Amino acid sequence: MSRFKNINELKAGSIITYINLIISTIIPLLYTPIMLRMLGKAEYGLYGIANSVIGYLTLLNFGLGSAVNRYVIKFKVEDDKDKMQKMIGLFITIYSILACAVIIGGFAMTGGAGIFFGNSLSQYEIDKLKILMIIMSISTAVSFPTSVFSAVIVSYEKYIFRKIMDSLITVITPILNLCVLYMGMASVGMAMVSLAIQILYAVVMCFYCLKKLYVKPDFKELPFYMLKEIGTFSAFVFLSTIIDMLYWATDKVLIGSMIGTTAVAVYNIGGTFVSMLQNMSSAISGVFGTRVNSMVFKNQSMSEISDLLVRVGRLQFIIVSLILSGYITFGKVFIQFWAGSDYIESYYIGLMTMIPLAVPLIQNIAYTTIVAMNKHRFRAIVYAVIAVINVTATWLCIPRFGIVGAAACTAVAFVLGNGIIMNLYYSRIGLDIIRFWKNIIKMSIVPVGMCIVSYFIFKKIILINSLLMMLILAGVYTLIFIVLMWFISMNTYEKELFKSLIFKIVRIKNK
Repeated sequence: MSRFKNINELKAGSIITYINLIISTIIPLLYTPIMLRMLGKAEYGLYGIANSVIGYLTLLNFGLGSAVNRYVIKFKVEDDKDKMQKMIGLFITIYSILACAVIIGGFAMTGGAGIFFGNSLSQYEIDKLKILMIIMSISTAVSFPTSVFSAVIVSYEKYIFRKIMDSLITVITPILNLCVLYMGMASVGMAMVSLAIQILYAVVMCFYCLKKLYVKPDFKELPFYMLKEIGTFSAFVFLSTIIDMLYWATDKVLIGSMIGTTAVAVYNIGGTFVSMLQNMSSAISGVFGTRVNSMVFKNQSMSEISDLLVRVGRLQFIIVSLILSGYITFGKVFIQFWAGSDYIESYYIGLMTMIPLAVPLIQNIAYTTIVAMNKHRFRAIVYAVIAVINVTATWLCIPRFGIVGAAACTAVAFVLGNGIIMNLYYSRIGLDIIRFWKNIIKMSIVPVGMCIVSYFIFKKIILINSLLMMLILAGVYTLIFIVLMWFISMNTYEKELFKSLIFKIVRIKNK
């Protein structure tokens, strides 16, 4: 019965995930151009700088997020609720201490904002940047203990509740942001909205764990003896987190320091499409994270995990290749109509980041596997070396090549780390990477072919002169893509999954 319920949770969670994907894709497309015009290019860039700088404070979780998920699942599989609740109590205690450190660190970083950004920002911009950083520091601090309850919910495979919460936040955030922008509160108002939502989210997550899952943190006789084991596991997750920050946040910080807020705004728009691609892909693998951990703890074979990698990777590739090939074909024209001609350079930023990023996005299961097996040390070390080279190269390239040079450095780093070295490592630990890539290469015929044909059609035959025309053509492109994938690339499992999804959507609509 329990297994049947878990399967239903997984399926229902997947359906809600797809709905959330649609919402999280459509809303930014509608919301961002309005927000840009109300907020202004410089103010948007300022908000992006503050977000990137305070993002470094998330490093103070020391990689414990993955540890929470791992140990909750471990004790759940072992059916030891008492030990699990003591472990949750330990994590909440640690995270509460770290939350205090976040606030202290945030105020310290705020004090140094004028020194670091003094050459590129005005005094008015620096003063507002400091306000943003203080608000965002508090919001980050609140998120720390909240993440423990969120991890418990995922570990219990309560995907329906978690995904509904994600959907509500996706919808409510831009609505409230537009309200505060209309009231003239600008970027400070947006930061306050984020803080308010974070506090509400914390209350709801805590209530659900205590009252619905009956999981109550036990703060008596905390298992401090586990700290060494947790620290060993988390150390290289922490290193990976540092590396992610070097990849995603440092570019904006360097651009803000060396060029200014408007350049950050353009870079941010390119990053918007990168985020959409990440969300689309990770939404599928996200519901399988608990399953991978369980398979590892139950000592299931690497062959079985490889089957899951291929199966999920193929599904992710269908979505990733549709978005990426569509962006290659229509992205430049869309940005021109959507954000304005001042943001055309954003197209190249997005393109150079999205193409190499596609590789790790369709291999999320492989990364989850090495973390569950506690074999992520190699990845962390490799990424650390490449990330340092990337930051150094970015610092050297920005004065000469601007934001495009920064994006190009990130792209090369992704190709080396994710595309080459990690695939060799995945193969070495026993995952069938050769079979995985044989599947992906066969499936690449459709997206690559459509990109080539579309290039010649829209270059030589059809000139897109309006947003409505582009949207219609994009819709036709999507239908052709789906039909070709159906007949050329999709296997029986994928076709049945697609049909079941359509039937469920139709049933929901009829109700």
